[in-house]
Amino acid sequence: MKKYSKYIYLAFFIFLVFQLVYCNKDPMESKSGVISVSVIDNNTEETPVPDVEITITPGNIVKTTDANGLCSFEVGPGEYYVDAEVCCIGPGDIQYHELVAISENETTEVKLLACL
Repeated sequence: MKKYSKYIYLAFFIFLVFQLVYCNKDPMESKSGVISVSVIDNNTEETPVPDVEITITPGNIVKTTDANGLCSFEVGPGEYYVDAEVCCIGPGDIQYHELVAISENETTEVKLLACL
């Protein structure tokens, strides 16, 4: 009987560790946030600017704005840079390098202006 009790205690210990580590987590719980980027012309209509390449660093995640001038990135909590080069009539393009702080389950909006 002593021989089996050692295995019973071991199995019980493994069961407890599993319960503490894995079963207390909510599978729907999200640890990420969202960076929502919009690129608009600075005219009075705020015309959306499509096809602008947006890069999020660290991670070098690259997306292009859609027809509505929007794109979004799901990232973990922390600080990120939103980088973009937006067309501008005049001396040259506008270079954006915006620092954003992301929290769990929150959306941070970034608006970039163009001058077309």
